[in-house]
Amino acid sequence: QVLNVGCPMMKDFNQFSESARDILGSCMDHLNETIRMSSEKDGLFNVIIVDSTANKIITSVFARTFKDFYGKYDVLEKGKVIILSAMADRSDEWHENFLKSFKEKALLSDPAVYVEVALYGTADDDFKLLLVSEHDDIVNKLKVVTKSVETTTGLESEVQLINGGLWLMQDDFKASHPYSPDDYDKTSPFEQWKSQHPLGLQTITQMETKGPLSKEWVRNLLVNAMTSLSVSSLDLIDEEIQIQEYDDLGDGCVLMATWSEGSVFVLWDGRGHVDINLFAYEGLDSQKVKHFNYLFRSGTTLSTVLYDEQPRGFGRVVSYKHDFDPDVEPHWAQGK
Repeated sequence: QVLNVGCPMMKDFNQFSESARDILGSCMDHLNETIRMSSEKDGLFNVIIVDSTANKIITSVFARTFKDFYGKYDVLEKGKVIILSAMADRSDEWHENFLKSFKEKALLSDPAVYVEVALYGTADDDFKLLLVSEHDDIVNKLKVVTKSVETTTGLESEVQLINGGLWLMQDDFKASHPYSPDDYDKTSPFEQWKSQHPLGLQTITQMETKGPLSKEWVRNLLVNAMTSLSVSSLDLIDEEIQIQEYDDLGDGCVLMATWSEGSVFVLWDGRGHVDINLFAYEGLDSQKVKHFNYLFRSGTTLSTVLYDEQPRGFGRVVSYKHDFDPDVEPHWAQGK
């Protein structure tokens, strides 16, 4: 059973028009419904062909559709999927990108491989056959396919790339020697552990919003959030902290506040993205940072999209200051 997939609403589509986003959304809904109904009626898909009539934008929406299907519906026949396309020249490079993206985002089970087969003997030596497959025995199947292509077309073929992985299955595997932590030399990691001198804590927070922001608003948010650091452990009460603002490059601004025990930098891109870099030698922990971020986004639609924290110091620091005692050996080094 063959299903031709397309989006009628994409005719004369202009990606720069005001309605472009709504049209793309309608296209995705249409593809969702078409694919779901077809899989329920005719069974799972095992072959997908991107031919010369394929549209770059619709194909991109198609890939997104299958990514969204993962975990919700079974529409691909597991272990038997083949996706085929061709690239006549570099202007068709998006075919290559589509297949690679589909392999990474839609075929989430192993093995899945991306293959490029060059075909020689045409007016254009850039012609390539592209495919993604979940078949276990992909190499032997490629031999059959390329031989058939050569016999049918008179062209010469060359497999230029096989990108993917295949588990090496060993039935009833038994290790010749089971290794334990005691079998490894801990000298080097222990020397590194002893060399570190953690001095403080740094946190990186990224926030985003679709609502309006301004330089004045971002500055007020920082001033408000700084009140959460006015505790004795951070010793901000006795210091007058000046917030410096730099806004002479780009649409946004950089705000900087420093004191004897730490610093905070806020970067606003002029749109809906804010980066907060907070550092302190003493008194900073996850709870205080959480409260700082809560105050910063209060009264806005900002939400945290990334949070990271790491100890800072010298000597290849990997341990937090409150976890590190140079006079006590870590448990994994005892008996080394």
